Amino acid sequence: MKKVLFVTGASKGIGLEVAVVALEKGYRVVATSRNTETLTEKILARVPAAGSDFLALEMLFTEESIQAAVAQVLDHFGRIDVLVNNAGYGIFGALEEFSLDEIRKNFDVNVFGLLALTQAVLPGMRQQKSGHIINLASISGSVTGPVQGVYSATKASVIMMSEALQAEVEPFGIQVTAVNPTGIRTDFLDSSSMRRPEKEIKDYEVVQATMSGLARLNHNQGGDPTFLAQAILDIAEMKKTPNRFYAGSGALAAMQYKINEVVTEINEFADLSQSVDRKD
Repeated sequence: MKKVLFVTGASKGIGLEVAVVALEKGYRVVATSRNTETLTEKILARVPAAGSDFLALEMLFTEESIQAAVAQVLDHFGRIDVLVNNAGYGIFGALEEFSLDEIRKNFDVNVFGLLALTQAVLPGMRQQKSGHIINLASISGSVTGPVQGVYSATKASVIMMSEALQAEVEPFGIQVTAVNPTGIRTDFLDSSSMRRPEKEIKDYEVVQATMSGLARLNHNQGGDPTFLAQAILDIAEMKKTPNRFYAGSGALAAMQYKINEVVTEINEFADLSQSVDRKD
């Protein structure tokens, strides 16, 4: 029986490549997009023989829409073996610049939408005693900097939820991985995907400098979306998956630097840390 893979945000970038690679590997694929007609055209142009193995769904990140989408998948294919929570976007700016509404909207998609879909899929996976949940986080969830505060907070949430969920569902034969890519050569930094706060504060020169750097990086990132999709499918086929997967040499270098930085700081303030322990 062919496995069923469900991927969100599949109209372009990483999500589209995951859908294509999965179909090429013999999966039945459910992919979500705001425009299912365009998504279907893209898929069939890449995998003409997809046929009945492919289902495009329009899904909003509301509880009602998510529940309806999962029910439709189960009715159509009977099961979900792999969930790839890919949909999300970045909003970049100084923390002082953001309105709470802008921040909530980013969390609604990157965190709460991901969580709601995961909750909707889990009962079926528990019943079948198997499944893989692969959540797209980011190196920014572990290593942050100027303009990344809100986006990093959403991706750090994804990492922590993934680790906790893995401990909870492992007895049911379900594996969970947070995938943390470095810069991937997609449209992520285009104005069609990346968002800026409505209010800009000119005092933050570091923001202007960082945004200029991101503009130069756009479409020059070192990561390849097809190679990342292939790695994600490799993880989906593992019996024991990593809790965190850092994708790309840039992500590895950033994490190694961050780990050393944290260890140095912990050791520097170890005495103060231990001073809060009770003495009795």
